[in-house]
Amino acid sequence: MTQSPAPLPPRESPATYTWFEAWRAALTRPSVATYTDLLLDPRAGLGRAVAWMFVSALIAYLVGIAFQMLLFPSALTEIVREAGETAPPGLQSAPGLLLGLSLACTPFFAAFAVASYLVGFGLVHFVASALGSQGSYMQVVYAHAAYIAPLGMLTTLLGMVPLVNCLTLPLALYGFGLQLLALKASTRLSWGRVIAVLGILVLLVTLVTVVLTLGLLAPEFERWMQSSGRAF
Repeated sequence: MTQSPAPLPPRESPATYTWFEAWRAALTRPSVATYTDLLLDPRAGLGRAVAWMFVSALIAYLVGIAFQMLLFPSALTEIVREAGETAPPGLQSAPGLLLGLSLACTPFFAAFAVASYLVGFGLVHFVASALGSQGSYMQVVYAHAAYIAPLGMLTTLLGMVPLVNCLTLPLALYGFGLQLLALKASTRLSWGRVIAVLGILVLLVTLVTVVLTLGLLAPEFERWMQSSGRAF
């Protein structure tokens, strides 16, 4: 019989957070206790976490396009021109329409990013459960979304500004630390098992990447062997 996830440690009066309050707490008060409080929020739920990630991804895409238009208009013009050359005949002379279509597609890009996150969190939850996690899938997603949403927008914004974009590396390292805290709070595992979960995930991703790379390179390798007269 499958056991239900163990409840989070009870608190006398769970705090409620607005979007901004939750994001600010996740970024500026990094601790396992903070993420546990976020999970105890009566508003916590999978729908709210998905909304966080969708909105942040959408804003990141729009901010990226806006910065391209303001700081690198010539580069954006070149991109639109190249897109026009490969577009259907009726759209080749309408670069503004192509740009409008690109903007209209941003919700689909954001939705794809959210779907990728949800699949990744499913793998995280599966591995953590195998190591004794007491948390649910929703708790894993919510705890991670609390920092991913604001940090993703901040990283995108800084990455677009010359000279300041060097701060994206420290932010990435800070994000890794927040990931450890979120995983610890949402699974209630020991620190050793939290590290083990991440190690297993890195190993799985590496293996999949190697297999896919070999699969893509196999035809090229076979052609090289045949052209060199070394076919099997």
